[in-house]
Amino acid sequence: MRRTARRKLVNTQTGEVHELHEQEDPLRRSYNLGGRFGQFSFERIMAMLGKESGITGDDLRVFFYCAILTYEMGGASAKEAAEHLGLTPQATRRIAKKLAENRIFLVAETVGRTIKYRASPHIVSSLTGEEQSQEAAAYHLPTLPGKKPATSKDRDDVTPKPVPRARRTATADKRTAAPEAEHAHDVRDLRRAGTLRGEDGSRAG
Repeated sequence: MRRTARRKLVNTQTGEVHELHEQEDPLRRSYNLGGRFGQFSFERIMAMLGKESGITGDDLRVFFYCAILTYEMGGASAKEAAEHLGLTPQATRRIAKKLAENRIFLVAETVGRTIKYRASPHIVSSLTGEEQSQEAAAYHLPTLPGKKPATSKDRDDVTPKPVPRARRTATADKRTAAPEAEHAHDVRDLRRAGTLRGEDGSRAG
């Protein structure tokens, strides 16, 4: 049921006050969240919260701090996170490194020995849908620290093993996987097999 709002209109010629009753359109109402807000992937956050994810409570605190600062200041350093969260700089550096190795964090900027981290656009964003899709397409999907790489028996896209004593070219050794784009309507669950990608583009369980 739609709510109605009352507005008072004044006739400038006669000074008569008229009340206008109009229905409020729920589609036009703004969020009452108190400040800027964003979106996040339910599936990926739930996977990060899982007991087998390898992500601790402090890891999540550091993640969300840098995720918010991603859209406020372009990211945050481990030192800044330590000061705000009350953790030691050593602990936050270790956490940030772990999250970056799994592409949950991206390196936004490096100045000397200071690294500014930002959250993966595959997990959280404060951009429009089109902007988020374009940004996410430039980065690999994140993985979870607690997930072990799948064995050849568990993978359906195993790369054939080289023939013994076969020569490998330097070019083959240096190949890297191209960033994987994610379709706008393709919501992938990190908890399902076949959705995690390793550094070489291979799937992990």
